[in-house]
Amino acid sequence: MSEKITIRTAVLDDVLTMFKLIDEILDSPSTDDELQERYERYAPRFGKDSTFIYYVAENEQKKMIGLCSGGETLQCNRTVNDKVYDCEIAHMFVHQEYQHRGIGRELWRTIWNAIVERFHPNNLIVWGANREQAHRFYRSAGGTLAGTKNLDSGILTAYVWNDLQLLD
Repeated sequence: MSEKITIRTAVLDDVLTMFKLIDEILDSPSTDDELQERYERYAPRFGKDSTFIYYVAENEQKKMIGLCSGGETLQCNRTVNDKVYDCEIAHMFVHQEYQHRGIGRELWRTIWNAIVERFHPNNLIVWGANREQAHRFYRSAGGTLAGTKNLDSGILTAYVWNDLQLLD
């Protein structure tokens, strides 16, 4: 019997847990001060007029095991190779213990459809960690490699989609 996983809309009270999960997955712990700074930066994105959408995946014990977010593209992420993208999927994380169970695919479908229905974009971009596992996931979702950028925290790789339709 497989464990029941629930995907739901994230709320402001989820933010610190989301950051801790991201830190755990990326093996990059944040200090309490860094978490607080991130919280203050992200809290406005949970307002009713926000152009961002967040979902979390929880196991039967209500432990957060995955998350995704997306919406209108932030200015710093809009362009790759001189092409401007309307929307982005900004976070896509599943705890290693829960990977290869279709949870990432379901989070992807959920955030993708929410973005397509709410914003009606012509195109979409994802800046993901420059890891082979991420490359495989985005290629399997139909993404086209479009470029990379170097940040202090590492290299990010851009995948893009141009013919956006709702996913079944």
